[in-house]
Amino acid sequence: LSHMHCRQASSRRRLPLCRTLLIVQAAAVCLLLLGASAASAETEVLRVLKLRHHELNHPHRDTAGEFRMLSDFARQEQLELHWIDAIQTSDLSAKLQRGEGDIVIADLGPETAPLTGMLPSISLGTYRNLVYGRSDLAVDNPLDLVGLKVAAPVSSPLWTYLNDLSGRIPGLEIVALPDNVRREAILAGINARSYDAAIVSARMQEHPAEAFPRVKKLFELSSENTSRWFFAAGGEALRERLDAYLLRYQAMVSASRVAFGDLDRIGSRHVLRVVTRVDPGNYFVRDGSPTGFEFELVREFSRHLGLNLEFLVAETDAQILDWLRRGIGDVVTTRINSQAARGDPALTQSVHYHYSPSVIVHRAGSRGLAAADLAGRRVGVVTNSMEHRVLGELLANGLYTKTRLIRPDRTVDELARLLIDEKIDAALVDAQVVSTLLAAHPGLAAGASVPNSFDYAWTLRAADNKLERKVNEFLREQHRSAVIAMLADRYTERAGVARPVRLEPLSPFDDLVRRHAAANGFDWRLIVAQMYLESRFDPRAESRSGGRGLMQLQPATAKSLGVHDPFDPESGIRGGVVYLEKMRQLFTGDIAPRDRTWFALAAYNIGYAGVERARRRARAMGLDDTRWFGHVEQVMRLLAREDGRYRWGTTVNYVRTIRSLYNTYHRLHETLTVGVEADWRPAI
Repeated sequence: LSHMHCRQASSRRRLPLCRTLLIVQAAAVCLLLLGASAASAETEVLRVLKLRHHELNHPHRDTAGEFRMLSDFARQEQLELHWIDAIQTSDLSAKLQRGEGDIVIADLGPETAPLTGMLPSISLGTYRNLVYGRSDLAVDNPLDLVGLKVAAPVSSPLWTYLNDLSGRIPGLEIVALPDNVRREAILAGINARSYDAAIVSARMQEHPAEAFPRVKKLFELSSENTSRWFFAAGGEALRERLDAYLLRYQAMVSASRVAFGDLDRIGSRHVLRVVTRVDPGNYFVRDGSPTGFEFELVREFSRHLGLNLEFLVAETDAQILDWLRRGIGDVVTTRINSQAARGDPALTQSVHYHYSPSVIVHRAGSRGLAAADLAGRRVGVVTNSMEHRVLGELLANGLYTKTRLIRPDRTVDELARLLIDEKIDAALVDAQVVSTLLAAHPGLAAGASVPNSFDYAWTLRAADNKLERKVNEFLREQHRSAVIAMLADRYTERAGVARPVRLEPLSPFDDLVRRHAAANGFDWRLIVAQMYLESRFDPRAESRSGGRGLMQLQPATAKSLGVHDPFDPESGIRGGVVYLEKMRQLFTGDIAPRDRTWFALAAYNIGYAGVERARRRARAMGLDDTRWFGHVEQVMRLLAREDGRYRWGTTVNYVRTIRSLYNTYHRLHETLTVGVEADWRPAI
């Protein structure tokens, strides 16, 4: 009954993956990959076992990221995901053993570890099981729980253990909480004296009870557990493929450290985290580099404050605001639905610094169309554009249209052609391109503008008063000095109907990068982001420290890798990717795949010895040496102030910049591949 360490058994045995995909064997191969029934193979289904309230039950895991990765994996493998829910983790393991599912994505209890045939994935991160209790209790191990009420959700992986414990500890009463209770509500129950103690999970160095003055941590029930996925016996091939996928792609999932605090706290972190979306004219990629109206404006703001920038690229208004509320980002610079922001007391918006409504364009010769006239008509918009969202507002308010979407990598000039060819009756375009569009197509005319709620304003947390003041001061000054007018002219008015966002090569060397990245288990977009930062895609680049070529290999490193000419793009890229993989192989154990990538990049920049020195310091400070952001990264910032001989600060910025750019590349490709199967199609 002493401290329990609930570590899941892990197997390091790796089986070769069958690569013979002959047509006559397709059904058999699908069956092998899925470890499932013949029926599942025929329908190409991946059956995922999870808890009914999975996100609430795993506050220490990046559950949204895991869902996204599974969905992306299934899309790549052309599999259909079937989600199978259960209330308790014991139900999940039983279903897996009975062949009712292919993979469990929940933390399992210690009693499942001895089960034979259960195959664990590589690590997805570490966490602790903690016992919190009333601040007046003197309890430091399970034996001291005599006569106390201890709460836990029935979905807890420790539920079986707790009930077994209650039969051994006199007077110990287990309070069953529902499976949909949040961790904050569990701790609030202690604070309200509804029970004496409770078991919760937390990431390393996470302190979930800080908001509850009458609650304290009593002891750790298990100090270091590893989150994994689990596969059924016979699912070796599926595990092999998913492990390879995790190593290659997990870094694409944004899992920034949650951090709150006003301008002073942001200044101490030296990084302003900007939440945005890929948006034509405002935030996009040109020649491998982020650019746009919004990008240049916030970059100037960060320079004004002496801060580095990190961009977190989201998809929807809901996700954008969620990241801001949860402390994943510090400010939202993209246009969002202002009504949603104003309706939330936790949020506020800056002054409005620009205005550009959406305008209806139609064929000349008919009267000008207003918003109400669009009812029943065929209305065209560019997919994922601001006009697409404006039209969505009209539809949500009861206006029925026959919506036609064109691919997001096309221009509004394509809408003009559809109008002239009478394939659509009207189009919504940004007001700033209307004059250029009408000049190019005299057969078109402008109708009314359409009011919308997507204002040019930055969104912040209401509690960050200093940051809000600085933002407003900055935006007013940029408006007075005509900087905003100049940027608007550069990216909208002067750009006219140009195509600022399109699915095009990120670099001149994408094909080479794809080949060598695939051979070494990396997402090629990560390597392009690194290459951009190293050389700006200049194969003749040479640094003062001796780095050469696209990947800035040092002469000794190049020689050790068999690279005779680092200025040759093929050799330089191959050597750089191989070296990054060598660095990644040095960081294994309980380090999650995502963090292995960041540690490898840090070692690429500063050397393995430097990273290990920072990890040792992190352990001595009580930080988590298996996590880069917010932990080892934080130590490197401290070392930068103590030891100017090493480029600690440069390495911190190197990793963050690559992550930011990689995230942008990934979201750009996802955004621009929406609707690629047709030039226009009915909205769903």
